[in-house]
Amino acid sequence: MLFCHGMFAHQVLANLLYPPACLLCHASLSSVEPVGAAQHPRQAQLLCEECLLALPRAEPPLCLRCGVPLDAPYDAAIRCARCRLSPPAFDAARATWRYAGATQEAIRRFKFHHRWRLGRWLAEEMAATARQTLPLEAIDLVAPVPLHWLKRTLKGFAPAEDLACAVAQRLRKPYVRGALRPVRWTASQSRLQARQRFRNVRGAFAARPRLVNGRGVLLIDDVLTSGATAQACAQALKSAGARSVVVLAAARTPHPGDP
Repeated sequence: MLFCHGMFAHQVLANLLYPPACLLCHASLSSVEPVGAAQHPRQAQLLCEECLLALPRAEPPLCLRCGVPLDAPYDAAIRCARCRLSPPAFDAARATWRYAGATQEAIRRFKFHHRWRLGRWLAEEMAATARQTLPLEAIDLVAPVPLHWLKRTLKGFAPAEDLACAVAQRLRKPYVRGALRPVRWTASQSRLQARQRFRNVRGAFAARPRLVNGRGVLLIDDVLTSGATAQACAQALKSAGARSVVVLAAARTPHPGDP
């Protein structure tokens, strides 16, 4: 009876030999992955309940344009001060979590230690956020924030590409890796102040008109910080004729200097 479920039987046997553990704290996971979880990724338990509860969700109040967390009463037309003064090139941006605590640790393990199962889980949650908060009917393709070829070689993989491909599969949208490309080397954004970040990536990307002209683009990145990279990518996509650009990230940080 046990082996009638094919691949699931192998998973049960593996769980007996190597009990599943939380991918963050390594605590034992008591529940067993249910039959059919391969077809329904959200059913797979990868994190313990304590770690799941420790992930700070990006919940309202949020700026409806850039998605930055706000400390203000929620209003249907709310915009942050930055978006009111200087609207970004992208039409909207959303993230699943705030970049803090357990979320920060999960993304770091995915990005710097190549924990691909965490990456797939992040993508699944990002896809759920997209279904809940974005106009999917206006999205024609999914594209990653591109990584310079030398940075990709040094890292060994491109986190945004992995996330974008997985999100596209879950949303049943075309994944177009080559929609954007870097046209020059840029310094690491993590070492720069907000204004320096915008200067650093200004004009650093180009989009291919034949792939994006007249289309709605869902742009994927792991973390949205100042919005400088998303801004530069959106400008390149719009210049190439993209009808709209919506940004989706795993996590969002406050604007530098914001609460």
